[in-house]
Amino acid sequence: MRLLIIGATGGTGLQVTRQAVEGGHNVTAFVRSPQKLGSLRQRVAVREGDPCRVAALRDVLPGHDAVISTLGPAGVGPTTILRAAAESTVAAMQAAGVRRLLVVSAAVLFDDLGLAGKILRHTLLRNIADDSIEMERIVVASALDWTIARPPRFTNGQRTGRYDVEDGHLPAGARLPPSAGPTSPSF
Repeated sequence: MRLLIIGATGGTGLQVTRQAVEGGHNVTAFVRSPQKLGSLRQRVAVREGDPCRVAALRDVLPGHDAVISTLGPAGVGPTTILRAAAESTVAAMQAAGVRRLLVVSAAVLFDDLGLAGKILRHTLLRNIADDSIEMERIVVASALDWTIARPPRFTNGQRTGRYDVEDGHLPAGARLPPSAGPTSPSF
């Protein structure tokens, strides 16, 4: 497949990009800072641009089969990066005729996190949650073929290849990391 990965230089983006390349896919990394790709820069097509600009995305989309957005906020402060990028991504994809979109969201949005999760969502992670909710609303309202992933926890350990997945719920036994915040910026 030809994949356009938005936010390919963050912690999640680098892993998704690396795995896509290793899986034999043709990857275009749409990034603000190409130098952050490191050695991957030689293995992917690189397009520098702002994920909040429809025209920049629309120009790079022709010929791609799917878009993966691994964008995330740089911290827990006020942010609109997810919603702004979702608006531009959806508009650009519709204009270019690309239908498949996968976005990484936040597990803190699950209602079954219990009291601690709800407190986090409405206090420390309020800004991330609000931006993620709006991003998801934009994606769901689109006519695209979309998938929203809400991973509860990423680690820097070896890839296990084991995944627990639930539709609309936190997988059994899953928990948020102790900090419950982003581990690195994703763009």
